Amino acid sequence: MPQRGHRVFGTTTVRVSKVVNAPLRYVYDWCTDYRPDDWRLRRKGSIKPTYRVLRVSPHRVIRIRLGPNGSKDPDIAIDLVRLDPPSDWHTDQIDESDRMAIDYHLVKLGSRKTRLELLITERWVTREFPTQAELRRRVSATWDRLSTAIEESYRSGAPARG
Repeated sequence: MPQRGHRVFGTTTVRVSKVVNAPLRYVYDWCTDYRPDDWRLRRKGSIKPTYRVLRVSPHRVIRIRLGPNGSKDPDIAIDLVRLDPPSDWHTDQIDESDRMAIDYHLVKLGSRKTRLELLITERWVTREFPTQAELRRRVSATWDRLSTAIEESYRSGAPARG
C-alpha cells in the first residue's frame, strides 16, 4: 500500500546491457511498437493487464496499464514515452509504488547484432522495495525473455511488432 504524500523511501539505479541477434532497426521497431495487446509479452502465469495506447505524435506515446489486483480498484501505471529514432527512447513510468525513469539506447554491433543498454532509476514511494541486486536481476530476466522473443520474431521473418 502506498504511503500518503510524495515521500521517497528509496532510490535505486541499475544499468543492464543485452545483446540481441537482430538488426538495430528491427530491435528499435519491435521495442517501440506500443500496442493494446502488449500483455502477451508478460511472463506465463502472470496477471494479464489491459493496455490503452495513445499515440500523441510520431515521437510521443502514452500507455496506460490497468491490472486486476483483487480489489475493486485496479493497479494503474502510466508510461510517458519519448521516441528518438533510430536508436533511443525514454520512458517515465508512474504507478502506485514507484516512479521509474528508463533510458534505452541501441548500439549496432554488426549487420544482425545489436546491444541494448538500459539505465533505470526507480524512486520508491513505499517502505518496501527491492535491493539494487534484486532489481538488476528482475530487469535482466525480463530482457532475457524479451530478447529471445525479438530474436524468434526476426528469425521467423515476422514484421517488427513487439
